[in-house]
Amino acid sequence: MIGNHDISYQAEAWDILQYLFKVKKINDHTLHFVAAFSGKLNLEQLEKAVNLSAHIFPLIRCRFTKSEGHPCWEDCGYTAKEMITYLETNNTDESVDNFICTEVNAFVGPQVKLQVIRNGDNDTLAVLMNHMLCDAAGFKDYLYMLSDVYSNLEENPSYCPKVSGDRKISQILKSFSVRDKIKIVIRKNDMSTHDPAKFELDGDLNTPFIEQRKILRETFCQLKAYAKKHAATVNDVMLSAYIRSLNRTFGHVVAIPCTVDLRKYLVDHKAKGICNLCTNLSCNIGQEIGTTFEQTLGKVKQTMDREKSSISCIKSIALLEKVFDILPYRTAKGIVEKSFSNAPIAFTNIGIIDKTSLSFGKVEITEAYMTGSIKYAPYFQLAISTYDNQATLSINLYGTQSDRSRISLFLDSIVQELQSVV
Repeated sequence: MIGNHDISYQAEAWDILQYLFKVKKINDHTLHFVAAFSGKLNLEQLEKAVNLSAHIFPLIRCRFTKSEGHPCWEDCGYTAKEMITYLETNNTDESVDNFICTEVNAFVGPQVKLQVIRNGDNDTLAVLMNHMLCDAAGFKDYLYMLSDVYSNLEENPSYCPKVSGDRKISQILKSFSVRDKIKIVIRKNDMSTHDPAKFELDGDLNTPFIEQRKILRETFCQLKAYAKKHAATVNDVMLSAYIRSLNRTFGHVVAIPCTVDLRKYLVDHKAKGICNLCTNLSCNIGQEIGTTFEQTLGKVKQTMDREKSSISCIKSIALLEKVFDILPYRTAKGIVEKSFSNAPIAFTNIGIIDKTSLSFGKVEITEAYMTGSIKYAPYFQLAISTYDNQATLSINLYGTQSDRSRISLFLDSIVQELQSVV
């Protein structure tokens, strides 16, 4: 580590909100990525790529500081030596689980941690990223950048793309006309009203876990065909299975907040920097679920089509940035703590991890997935990511073995719902 404490970067509104989510014991702020390879990574080349990634996105070598006034990211000069660990093992799955259930320490840094896990002739790369720096789409941007640098270093040792840019939420609003901005401001969007349903979870702050289920390629392709047949999306199908399983658990239709990526409003869906640019929309299909999966899917599709066509979901996140830009930090923090809340049960589709954008030279990736942050009881979230037509469903919790057993049964019920239509 080379200290460089005279350099600091402003903490943006979403950075602070993610920090508050941990303070309020909603979730920790660590995102997780795992990729399995059909060979060995070049470790020296990976170190160079990580160092270059810190030049491109310097916040990963920082620590978060709450000095007087507005919080900031203080450059600590961390290098790959502090970010990467190496492990040789005969049990890859256990080693991956142990690593991805650790946290990134925002106040110490660095804000990204990597582990290369080697089992014989094959490597697995696990990466942890501080959620305060970016959402899942921003994390993918970082991973694509890292893999691009790694791959290009093979042919061009001096390769280095441009430094990451604007991380502010306001880049979204710049995409709208004055008329649309007025619509965003005047539209009602109460993100603090949530369905009261809660899982009865014991919770255990000393025991984080990530419970997963795989939807293999053949089944996933069948689900895509089923969605297309009903003019729906795979996301609609996944949500329908989730809602039907929740209905069986609670005896009523649960309204689900769903993460939406606001990059869809930007040119080429690309942000100027690695950042958080997401908010929630609500999938509330009403009081009747329908008797068949197809009927539930119809209601979900209709609801999601309506929600996705509305720009009202931008209001809460745009106001968040304005509050922190205009008011003193202590005042803004107090307002946000009182007005922002999370639903006990939620859904996030991390989406497709693009196989063409994630390539570490000539070493083939055989499997990859991402999961979101780990929740504190009673908060509960289903996350889905997809790589090469294989989906990974995950529910993450700080909880007891009893909690894990209940979550395991619940995930099984979602998989059964999905298998019922293929």
